[in-house]
Amino acid sequence: MNFDSFFSEELIFFINASSQEDIFKQMFQRMHELGYVKESYLEALSEREKVYPTGIQTERIGIAIPHTDSVHVNKESIGVAVLEKPVSFTHMGTENQTVEASIIFMLAIQKPEQQLGVLQVITGLIQNNDLLQSLLLANDKEKIISIIQEYSKKLNV
Repeated sequence: MNFDSFFSEELIFFINASSQEDIFKQMFQRMHELGYVKESYLEALSEREKVYPTGIQTERIGIAIPHTDSVHVNKESIGVAVLEKPVSFTHMGTENQTVEASIIFMLAIQKPEQQLGVLQVITGLIQNNDLLQSLLLANDKEKIISIIQEYSKKLNV
């Protein structure tokens, strides 16, 4: 798997949002207009998030990894959003515990067999507090891509 191939500057977002729905809409609009996801992606993503929440509280920073089934994807990608202010997501594996997420990794995985591998790499990435802090402080798309590429190069994925 070439982890870097999932990322592009056109799918890096700096978002001011008041809700996860707002984040989803903003990221979806760009991903859809560029042909990465189908029209059905947004609703499927929102519905899946209600049943299987994706918020994760790391040591210092809240993260969310929303995703949905491959039938809603045209081209594999991962959108990355750095939020101006944290937004509440339900913590993964709970019904009522929330996470104030500051970074969103929105997955659009076309090959279901790759989803687990992608999630494993992202799980490793979000366990690196310094890397997350660097992403949070990055102020341009090139810097975000550079941080992710440096990470994946170390893992050789």
